[in-house]
Amino acid sequence: MRKSGVLKLVVLGAVAALMLIALASIGDLARERKGRARQVQQDIASKYAGTQRLAGPIFSVTFREHWTERTYNKEKDTWYDKQMTDLETSWVFPETFNYSGEMEVEERYIGIFKANVFQSAGRVTGAVVFPAFETLAKRKGSRVELVSANVCVLMSDLRGLDSPEFRWQGEALEIVRGSDLDIIGSGVHAKLPDIGNLFGERFEFEMDLDAKGMGSLTFVPIGDENTIRLSSAWPHPGFIGDFLANDRTVSDEGFAAEWNVNGLATSAQQDIARVRKGPVQQLGVSLVDPVNVYSMTDRALKYGFLFIFITYAAFFMFEMLAGLRIHPVQYAFVGLAQSIFFLLLLSLSEHLGFGGSYLAAAAATIGVITFYLRHVLRSTGRAFAFGGLLVLLYGVLFALLQSEDHALVAGSTLVFGLMALTMLLTRRVDWYAIGSRAEGAVS
Repeated sequence: MRKSGVLKLVVLGAVAALMLIALASIGDLARERKGRARQVQQDIASKYAGTQRLAGPIFSVTFREHWTERTYNKEKDTWYDKQMTDLETSWVFPETFNYSGEMEVEERYIGIFKANVFQSAGRVTGAVVFPAFETLAKRKGSRVELVSANVCVLMSDLRGLDSPEFRWQGEALEIVRGSDLDIIGSGVHAKLPDIGNLFGERFEFEMDLDAKGMGSLTFVPIGDENTIRLSSAWPHPGFIGDFLANDRTVSDEGFAAEWNVNGLATSAQQDIARVRKGPVQQLGVSLVDPVNVYSMTDRALKYGFLFIFITYAAFFMFEMLAGLRIHPVQYAFVGLAQSIFFLLLLSLSEHLGFGGSYLAAAAATIGVITFYLRHVLRSTGRAFAFGGLLVLLYGVLFALLQSEDHALVAGSTLVFGLMALTMLLTRRVDWYAIGSRAEGAVS
């Protein structure tokens, strides 16, 4: 009697292990499709433009510094004065930096896979104060000779820069490719006019800055005072970077956000002035897909074994309490149907969207299992009761997937509730008597 029950549990454990292998294979397929989608995004970025990070305008002053250095000659055992010259660059950052722009988002496809690309139209305004000329010298008693003064704008992917126009004191300057900085990416620059009269003065500037890219648009707060305003009709923004927006609104019609960052709160100027490659503080927006079908399917698969376990436990209860004989192959068919649910969900969601695909896959799975159990359990009522349990399970799973922040507490509550319900319903059951009846039925 006991041996037959233990043997049945061992066989069911082996069947459950096979279902786990099936779920793992479907998980591998989901990750493969996710990798393919990521590769498509990279292909689109290689032909369009990638994620964009903007920094500028940043002003560079290049000069030659001449000085006299006391030098020792070992051969002649004497000291002498040697004339030294070095080419130096000094960086000047805006006193105020203001950006106001709007993003238009478009979905680009290769086959069934897509990427979110954007085009932004913006305007930069601000002012810069150049230091006194004598502060350029890095060595005491040296003489400084001006070489050039440029304004630089940096962009992580220069292919996305669309004919910028920089106006200096109302005068349009000629912009050419290349910059004095490569800390962020490639860039453009323009030569400032009348460089001898820059120092100790304050100047205003304007720039039309239209850019295109994919995935995200961020800004480096390089001014002493930074105000950045960005809006779009895209209703699913992700606010990223090192600074939170001071004011933001998100609705079905789109979003609008404003950042106000003081230069004392950011190390961007110091990082750029040291021409140090590495992380630079930034802020901005990423274009988020509201429902990533691959991530949702992967999350659903994590509950796959729980579904199969609950189903098998209910099966076992029916078998023991109703005196039925359910073959392990029948367990396997039901578990396989539940495993294929996740495969259906993955394949359909690439075409129909996640919500509709989940409904179609769940309806098909519950329908075929209920029809099958009508014969296995030898009762239409039992089959529909089991179907109702599956409807509840799939409904709870969908709710868990929609509420990521509360998924853990909801999932653990569900498991505990099912365990408590099982213990409540079977608290007066004589399992030895059930086993004896099952063994007598077999003989």
